[in-house]
Amino acid sequence: MSAVTNNRLIFDLIKHQYRPYDAHKEFGRGFAAYQAGNFRNPHEADSLSAQAWDLGIEAAMRCERATAA
Repeated sequence: MSAVTNNRLIFDLIKHQYRPYDAHKEFGRGFAAYQAGNFRNPHEADSLSAQAWDLGIEAAMRCERATAA
């Protein structure tokens, strides 16, 4: 199995653990923001968007650790 396939499987497994937040657009934006080095949540505290954003960042960190060589 290739590294790309392994990384995709890891991503899918981690993302699944964040249901139902993983379906929120801010989850994906938080994930991408972490990869770009942006850790500031642009949403009002305690909102659904803020929670999804934070969980997207957390998922990105977990993926990064899980796929580090």
